Amino acid sequence: MNPGMRLPLATLAGALIGMAGALALAWGWHAFHGDQTELHALLHKAVPLDPDEQRQLDEKERQFVLRRSAIEARLRVANGQLANAIASDPEWSPKVEAASREVEQAAGDLQRITLEHIFEMRAGLKPEHRDAYDKVLVEALRRGSR
Repeated sequence: MNPGMRLPLATLAGALIGMAGALALAWGWHAFHGDQTELHALLHKAVPLDPDEQRQLDEKERQFVLRRSAIEARLRVANGQLANAIASDPEWSPKVEAASREVEQAAGDLQRITLEHIFEMRAGLKPEHRDAYDKVLVEALRRGSR
């Protein structure tokens, strides 16, 4: 391997690992965050939502699904561009670097909106329900990290 290629390949590897982490958080949250999912079931058991809280949370969920879908579409396009860049020149190049930056940006945006959504959902709860939400959420995320 060319010694000059070690740093760029390490950078690409780091970007892919970072992207995987962002996607794991976002997709992990999505995997158990829906009307019939484990997290919702646990939250409903731990947090007695009143109809107003439920309406607010349902609306926040609808908005999140739209934002997440748009960013996931960007991420798919960026991954395709990265694949095309590597296919046309399987070495670190300005084209590969630009494409990898697009992947990183979309993955970072996905992670950011997921975290924002977690806190938006929490803010929609009555203060007396937030501790139970926090406990269920933290435990679900910890289980997903094992």
